[in-house]
Amino acid sequence: MALLGQLVLVASTDPLPLAQQLRIWQCRQRCYHQTDVSPSLCHARPDCYMCHDYCRVLVVAEWSLARSMCADRIFCSRGCRTACQFHRLHTATAAPFANALHKA
Repeated sequence: MALLGQLVLVASTDPLPLAQQLRIWQCRQRCYHQTDVSPSLCHARPDCYMCHDYCRVLVVAEWSLARSMCADRIFCSRGCRTACQFHRLHTATAAPFANALHKA
């Protein structure tokens, strides 16, 4: 029920399709797990917050932008790499985006 409640909350504030919202939620759960930070404290930890932010950005970004963001070895910190890895493994609907992330 907790997942449903969180998705309903996201659905009421976010115009993205439910499948994309679910992918963002799953990605963010990985962020919290990888950084061992609770959702309420994530914004205070740079790696967790960047991961949290990129989980949404990578869902809505053009594939060429997502590719360059994930390939940037200087700016793309551990949190960014966690989100990029999640989307590389879980993006099946947009082949150009998935292929771009595999090359990053």
